[in-house]
Amino acid sequence: MKKWLSILMLLAVPVWASPVADLTLVGEGKMRWLFWDLYQASFYSDDGRYRPGDFPQALALRYQRDIRQEDLLNATVEEWHRLGVVWKPEWRRQLERFWPSVRKQDELVLRVDENGVSRFYFNWRLLGTVEDPDFAPAFLAIWLSPDSRDPALTRKLKGS
Repeated sequence: MKKWLSILMLLAVPVWASPVADLTLVGEGKMRWLFWDLYQASFYSDDGRYRPGDFPQALALRYQRDIRQEDLLNATVEEWHRLGVVWKPEWRRQLERFWPSVRKQDELVLRVDENGVSRFYFNWRLLGTVEDPDFAPAFLAIWLSPDSRDPALTRKLKGS
């Protein structure tokens, strides 16, 4: 009997739980650079509306080409500089420890919880956490700032 109960309990726990399963899609769009599709971006919130700093929120990026980890890290820091975002050097070091290189169709998701803690998932597997509540607004600004590199994508992600 105990053996069957253990088996039933295992069946009740989902093996693959999406980091956005309990959130509602706000908007989505594609990022292109020159002639290449870079990624499909999707933004989520608890009620399907964009409200800055009102967490939980999630940003999912499904890549359309292979990109090395170093290039992802450099692009992130370059965007922070370009946007004038106040960022902390330890953020790059933290991301460097767990961000992978990506291949076509890989998905990287940032999920920010109610307390501002950021968790990154890679193909639905938890990669690592950034506890600093200042990180999420800085990272999300890359896509959601009015001065983002692709204002049309920003409007789509915000559902406007």
